[in-house]
Amino acid sequence: MKKNILIISIYYPPIQSIASNRIYSFAKYLDKEKYNVYVHTLSTQKFPKEDENIIVHRVDNNVFFKPLLFKKRTNKLLHYSKVIYNKFVNYFFEDEYRGWISQSLATLPSLIKEKKIDIILSTFAPAAPHRVALELKKEFPHLTWIADMRDEMSQGIGLTPKLKERYEKLENEIFANANAVTSVSKPLVDEFASLCPNSKMLFREIRNGYDFELEESQNDNAAFTITYTGNFYGERNPVNFLKALNDLVEKDNNKKIVVNLVGVKTHFEIPEALIGKVSVIASVEHTKAIEIMRKSDALLLIHPANGRKGIFTGKLFEYLATLKPIIALVDEEDVAAELIREANAGYVCDNADIEKIETVLEEAYQEWSQKRKRAFNKDVVLKHHRKEQVLRLEKLIDELQG
Repeated sequence: MKKNILIISIYYPPIQSIASNRIYSFAKYLDKEKYNVYVHTLSTQKFPKEDENIIVHRVDNNVFFKPLLFKKRTNKLLHYSKVIYNKFVNYFFEDEYRGWISQSLATLPSLIKEKKIDIILSTFAPAAPHRVALELKKEFPHLTWIADMRDEMSQGIGLTPKLKERYEKLENEIFANANAVTSVSKPLVDEFASLCPNSKMLFREIRNGYDFELEESQNDNAAFTITYTGNFYGERNPVNFLKALNDLVEKDNNKKIVVNLVGVKTHFEIPEALIGKVSVIASVEHTKAIEIMRKSDALLLIHPANGRKGIFTGKLFEYLATLKPIIALVDEEDVAAELIREANAGYVCDNADIEKIETVLEEAYQEWSQKRKRAFNKDVVLKHHRKEQVLRLEKLIDELQG
């Protein structure tokens, strides 16, 4: 007999984000021979075409002061304005999605009864889906509840004391009432496990991933082409990379190197020696971004060490799937670096070490100029397709359902 699973999330298509991609992949790849899949999410102004195998239920967040969603990339000023406004809303109101929570709790009990829901999966951030799931679990104790954590809660960096206290309270209620906790990396899973006094709780790692087929492409670019996709903000910027590249080019101006920064806003200076070599390209559709990556010779990943562990970054998995060498300026002792080494997928260097970045760029350039074919560990890469990660979720559900 099929199981009926209800996924509760604020982020879901047509909202474009890594959070939406994760939850959509759960709904998309859960075996429809085994599960009837229902998704409860936020209403959007743009009415999407829904997948016929997934039943989507949407309600509004009818409050005057409501959070602003990060639906797509925007300029730095608008991005930080949204952040400041959302902090204001979060500080003065118990939950910024209180209208959505209220409507959810008014409508979901009847859906649970009508569709005979067996399993609920809620996802953080924000906290609203967990708050809804908690109340549903109390009303329907038979439900199996999986609490998905895409980020830290009470242990997050930069929380106000008030928000930290709220998260600690909710975290403890999750530990007392949920059946399992999932997160995106083993360090985060281990951190949640260390906080939980409930010995019966199951903890599992379900990583993010890519959602297209591997395709090995051979390019014949006239210059060594490095591509970065995404945006820059805060410490995640190309300043040190550009300094290292400038040093490399000034030592040997005959090196043929071009850099494409796709979807970024230019709030940094491009050194004079790199004018004409570094191009800033406007945001493009996701499929076009993948095409650009595949036509590149190397892909640039920047995520400076900041004390947090367990941070892959969403774009890493898509970079892996293009089978192009990755120049990763990341925490050399964290999971992203470990995965790149395991997959033999490129070069790892601390973003703060400009001299080492230059060395890495030289090594990557030589790999290209000598036309050396990199032996990727494709088995490792294939494990990070979204459907493979959802198999982990199915295995967890099987454990919980006994």
